[in-house]
Amino acid sequence: LEGLFRSDATLSGRLRVDMPTAMAHNIVLPRLSEFLAEHPGIDLEISSSDRRVDLVREGFVCVLRIGDLSDTTLVARNLGDFDMVNCVGAGYARRNGTPQNLADLQHHQLVHYVMGFGSNTALFEYQEDGKTRTLPMPRSVAVNNVQAYEAACIGNLGIIQSPRMGMKQHLIAGDLIEILPQYRPTPMKISLLYAHRRHLPERCKVFMDWLQGLIAEHNIV
Repeated sequence: LEGLFRSDATLSGRLRVDMPTAMAHNIVLPRLSEFLAEHPGIDLEISSSDRRVDLVREGFVCVLRIGDLSDTTLVARNLGDFDMVNCVGAGYARRNGTPQNLADLQHHQLVHYVMGFGSNTALFEYQEDGKTRTLPMPRSVAVNNVQAYEAACIGNLGIIQSPRMGMKQHLIAGDLIEILPQYRPTPMKISLLYAHRRHLPERCKVFMDWLQGLIAEHNIV
């Protein structure tokens, strides 16, 4: 009887969503069966990559983005912020020691995450007096996806700066070691983007609410 009066009990149709690979693997996919059990009529398609998809042209109802937003033509729903952490591999720390202050960074190497190769200097980002600052650093390698970024750190190639959520299990296991907690990067914004507020399907609204609740259970500041 309760189900008969629920407005979302018969939600159906295709829902195509794009999100970063780490978000899909670490947060969404392990819990997705709960959403589908509640809404079996929704045909959910999840794209997970680190490239910037064209929401309208590729048929996505919404996309999940981490970090600053470059496309101002889309509607954005803020889901919070991910706490950041500076990490090195345990082997790197044994071999090179760990920096104790910003001046020590000149003697260490950074794993450089880039969207495109052949560009910009490797920078260590940190907060000081409420402002975001950067410090140029030597780099060991440049990579262009999250899995390679994580693997490079575990492989003892240098320092990474990543959402704590993705590194939490490695930190607990001791594969990675947190460094310079007093110089963490600015928290990364988590946003859901969609094209039109007025024509947003109900199934998309329900999924977005579920996703926001799921993210709230993780390390949000």
